[in-house]
Amino acid sequence: MAYEKVEKLKAQYMEGCGKWYSLTWHYVEGCILKAYLDSYSQSGNEEDYLFVKNYIDQLYDKNNNIPLIDPNYYSIDQIRMSAILFTLYEKEKDLKYKKILDLIYKQLETYPRTESGSFWHKTNYPHQIWMDGLYMGQPFYVQYIKEFEQKKDYSDTLNQFKNARKFLLDEETQLYYHAYDESREMFWCNKETGLSPHVWSRAVGWYVMALVDILEVLEGEEVETNELKELLKEAVDGMLRYQHHSGMWYQVVEYSGRKGNYLETSGTAMISYGILKAVRLGYLPTDYRQYGVDAFEGILHHYLHEENGEVLLGGICKSAGLGTHPELGVVRDGSYEYYINGEPIVTNNGHGVAPFLMAYNELKYQK
Repeated sequence: MAYEKVEKLKAQYMEGCGKWYSLTWHYVEGCILKAYLDSYSQSGNEEDYLFVKNYIDQLYDKNNNIPLIDPNYYSIDQIRMSAILFTLYEKEKDLKYKKILDLIYKQLETYPRTESGSFWHKTNYPHQIWMDGLYMGQPFYVQYIKEFEQKKDYSDTLNQFKNARKFLLDEETQLYYHAYDESREMFWCNKETGLSPHVWSRAVGWYVMALVDILEVLEGEEVETNELKELLKEAVDGMLRYQHHSGMWYQVVEYSGRKGNYLETSGTAMISYGILKAVRLGYLPTDYRQYGVDAFEGILHHYLHEENGEVLLGGICKSAGLGTHPELGVVRDGSYEYYINGEPIVTNNGHGVAPFLMAYNELKYQK
């Protein structure tokens, strides 16, 4: 298979800071950098590595701190970026990277939790578990323990994934809702179940990516991972029941084909990446690979195009959340109307480009 446009997008995107993404400490940029680190791991291409290193190094001040990090603000989102520093520290042995890793890990000691033991999504969203948060925090948490802790206890992470299944999975459809409010106080939640109203494809994508990345980190560790593998297969199987004939998934999964619903790039790319990587590492049967390939090629067919020499990836939901946005004051009620019309559909946004490139890396791994 020839993917010349994908290669061109990958090369052009490195030059897109200030246009398609920012120089900041943010989970989206963290996902973009991970895509290039994965490529570096695969190919040994120093250009990919140096793009990541140079980006991160610009965030440091003269005292080897990153001023954009606020250790007094509890947001699981800001942890995602930290995972990039493991590779930089391993390669460079520069203590400035370890300093930030230690800072973020120490914050987890006092991070607020639900009564069931899961991390809150943010201080602004108390008592809430979001599917997004499992990807933002747990891979970092597991890798820090593996790399630096004498006692390799992963039970906290395993428990938080059990909680996600217990509180967010619809047993009948095998689909995960976007979020859960333990307090039942948020205006968007079902007062009986605490669940948000719908299944957002990207939320499930975050969850699947978290599982497959954590399983990779735990390779060789003395820990039972069969339950995580079962959770991964269950989540993928649930989504496969709703996969469109194009290979993609709809923005609101359980309303596939409903008027206004659209095939969405980021969620599809995340599931594609999760499936392809899980097959490569032996967590899913080999016949699942075609589902991941179909998803990737569905995106190619629907949304990858070139304009004026620039490769553009469309069909990306810019953002989606629940509750009142802490900075913008926008009220997000989690309704069907919100997911379809409340957030713009954009081009070359990192939410979509990052997992798309991750999935592409996996296709090249398995040639």
